[in-house]
Amino acid sequence: MCRSDAFRDVDGFNQEMFAADEIDLSKLLKKWGRKRGLKFTILTRHPLVTSPRKIKLYTRQEIAGQLFNLIFSPRKALLDKKKLPIWYDGRR
Repeated sequence: MCRSDAFRDVDGFNQEMFAADEIDLSKLLKKWGRKRGLKFTILTRHPLVTSPRKIKLYTRQEIAGQLFNLIFSPRKALLDKKKLPIWYDGRR
């Protein structure tokens, strides 16, 4: 969550990104707050538990390939849906 004025000032989520857009938004909000003397806090008291279903749907090789693309070509991978098959190939 964030202040609505901050969200608007940083233009919200980057609509060109297909993954990690929340990380990009967090960085922008932190920078926005720093300029105004505000503290950026990550809430840790009640951590979110995510589902492991994607790990069960894909082989180790497929997951490793996805991670390889994200590590060695992050910007290219995050801006192209075709380079993010684990999120967008429709496998359920």
